[in-house]
Amino acid sequence: MLADQLPKIVSYPMMKVPVLLRASFVIVLCLAFQLLQANKVLDKSSLEALQTIVNDIDDEHVAKYIDAFLRHPETTEELLTRGQRYFPLIEKELTVQGLPDALKVLPLIESRFDPMAISRVGAAGLWQFMAATARELGLRIDAYVDERRDPAKATRAALSYLNYLYTKYNDWSLAFAAYNSGPGRVNRAIKLAGGESSFAAIKAFLPEETRQYIPKYIAAQYIIQYHKDLGLKPAYPELDLVWTGTVLLNREMSITKIAELVNVPTDLIIDLNPSLKRQYVPKLSQGFDLVLPKRVTPTFQYFLDTDEAPGPSFAYRTMEIMIDKKVTVFEIAGLLKLDPYLLKSWNQLTEDVIEPGVQLIIHELYDPSQMLTQTISPKPFIKEKSNLQPLAPAIDYRQNLLRLIDRQRTRTEETINWNLHQINIGYYKGIGPGRIPGLSTKP
Repeated sequence: MLADQLPKIVSYPMMKVPVLLRASFVIVLCLAFQLLQANKVLDKSSLEALQTIVNDIDDEHVAKYIDAFLRHPETTEELLTRGQRYFPLIEKELTVQGLPDALKVLPLIESRFDPMAISRVGAAGLWQFMAATARELGLRIDAYVDERRDPAKATRAALSYLNYLYTKYNDWSLAFAAYNSGPGRVNRAIKLAGGESSFAAIKAFLPEETRQYIPKYIAAQYIIQYHKDLGLKPAYPELDLVWTGTVLLNREMSITKIAELVNVPTDLIIDLNPSLKRQYVPKLSQGFDLVLPKRVTPTFQYFLDTDEAPGPSFAYRTMEIMIDKKVTVFEIAGLLKLDPYLLKSWNQLTEDVIEPGVQLIIHELYDPSQMLTQTISPKPFIKEKSNLQPLAPAIDYRQNLLRLIDRQRTRTEETINWNLHQINIGYYKGIGPGRIPGLSTKP
């Protein structure tokens, strides 16, 4: 009979088969939509439009790592938020050393923008230096301080080293490979490739982790540059974490004492000074560059100069301005007497050119104890080479690099096998608060 041929509705607790079918259909539609979105995002033309500094683009693997970021949007947004803390100092140092802006994304795949990150082979900091290499580049590592974890000093050393590697190979792909696995391994790969010095030619002779380094770098650059178009909305970090100043401290002092003097949480000072291994600043012959929120640096400097109890600190105030004509970030920063790299960070700008109609967020410092507030702004910064000075001229990177090369001639080169390009949760040892779950790179 016809009735016997019709499908029967089988009852389940609180649900019937048609309901299950509809739910399955919705799930299939969602998966199909995600696939379509991925294909749209990972379109080859969009990857080609990315102004990358490497030549060998493995579309398939790049797409896999971009998808890994997009499958965990909340975690990716937190990583981008963390990156906003360090972009100003990285971008400024890139300008000082005359290097491409695209290098600023490397700490995302190296350490997930975590200066406290430690790999299973012992590399540490934003740029994941092994101890021997860090010391050869002039970074201090002892019982009190580990400058691999100092964002500013490690950034200067890392970019200096990358500059040296690019000068050596004249190819950013090879420079990245040498940064990841060591120049010795890249040199051997070139010999095995019959003297061919392109990344495509030597790739087969490199470790798998090094072969994957460039696809991960391109994926990281894509995510950072186009995160708004991808629907990612990272929050901006607390202003105290981004707008900072440095005070040279030539005496031993506990973190607790510093926190009391400037009236900020102890955890904040620890977070801003990750190179400290203990709960106090040691007395060093060259002093210690203590990083504090910009609003309290005058207060602390007053205490150091006078040994008198400091008065109240400055406070932040925020305003918005509308751009009515096409200008650059550096032009606006010059008019407002602001650091252009901070201005870009405050507004999460990915380009130097600002179009008409854009609203910019501007932060200022003022003394809340004064009825007529006085604006305290950083020194004007103009993007001219004559105005750019290295942040730590006391470190002679050229001599350190020459010494590094000389040592490589007399001893077996230590392979810098950092293994830090993998983006997964089990990769780092958690030190301190605020750890973020890892991104899975598995397809």
